[in-house]
Amino acid sequence: MSMELLVPHAGDAALRLSLEELASMADSDLVKRDFFRQAARSALYGPRWRAVGIKPDRLQGRAALRRLPFIDGNDLIAMAASGASLRKALLTRPRTWVTSRGAPPGPKKWLPLTLSDTAHWLGRAQRVLELLAGHDDGGAARLFLAINEPMPRVSNALPYLWERADYLAGSRRFEFIIAATSMLWRNHWDRFALQKQPQWLAGSVADARFLAREMGAEVPCLMKHPSRGLFWGEPLDGPEGANDHPAACAARQELQQTYGLAESFSLYLSAECREMYAECPAHAGLHLWMDGAIHEILLSETGSPDCPGQTGADTLFVDQAPAGTEGEYVLTTFDEALPLVRYRTGDRIRVLGTEPCACGITHPRVLFLGRLNTR
Repeated sequence: MSMELLVPHAGDAALRLSLEELASMADSDLVKRDFFRQAARSALYGPRWRAVGIKPDRLQGRAALRRLPFIDGNDLIAMAASGASLRKALLTRPRTWVTSRGAPPGPKKWLPLTLSDTAHWLGRAQRVLELLAGHDDGGAARLFLAINEPMPRVSNALPYLWERADYLAGSRRFEFIIAATSMLWRNHWDRFALQKQPQWLAGSVADARFLAREMGAEVPCLMKHPSRGLFWGEPLDGPEGANDHPAACAARQELQQTYGLAESFSLYLSAECREMYAECPAHAGLHLWMDGAIHEILLSETGSPDCPGQTGADTLFVDQAPAGTEGEYVLTTFDEALPLVRYRTGDRIRVLGTEPCACGITHPRVLFLGRLNTR
């Protein structure tokens, strides 16, 4: 089954709907999915909602979200630590699991995916690829060197097999060399990449730096020119106050010079959020897709999001926030196996604008400024 049949690509009309239409779409999705009553079936939400007097059948539209308590990564870790709690939290049987990278030997957050969830995840990846690489150099086939950290991020090969099948059966031509950093110098993928000359480099900033250090003098010969990069894990530009580590402030310039890239793009990628928000060719921030999730920004009276309160008055929907607003990114997803309802990501964002972008996309634009504990 091709995911082209399941998920709209970057040329669809949803990318250019007005904010009002996108907000109305979220309200409709909540109703069609019977979202609040279904989520209340999960042990992750039902008990805590009842404890504060929330009755799911009385919740209507995305505005009702602001009446609900938040969850965060600690809740997901605690849920996964107990098999009984995990079974009670799931709404349906998953087919695969995705995990955060984590800091060994610390606990990791594992998120479940059904087939529908997996299709949505792969479709978002397809949207990003179409947006950034679908039409460069005349729309020819694109080869990516995808650097992977030395640990599995999924519990089985389902997403990889599905993506490969879609490549073989579909009309879009994005192919990947999956380059595990733990296997560098062992299975000769570096030789293969040097021979194939990929046009795109994709990976975390940390892994791209690691690869550059390990390959040394061969790095300038690795990519076909002109080539481009897609990076995640930390801000590429390190705006003032976003990250105290000086190296982060020069990541974009450093990686472009190291690999000879003509251009690079920032991507927000995490196990909890499979929407994959990308910096567009206008380089005016990352677009938060409003047609698959609901986005809030969590504030506090002092203007610092480090210790915000727990009331709805402390939040704004991102599409209603003035440019320059900063706070913690709060996410609500429509995942089938386990939706995240008002999930505090721990990531700080700044709203850049909610007017249509120069690229034509209408979805809000933000900067991801790093983790809250980096302030």
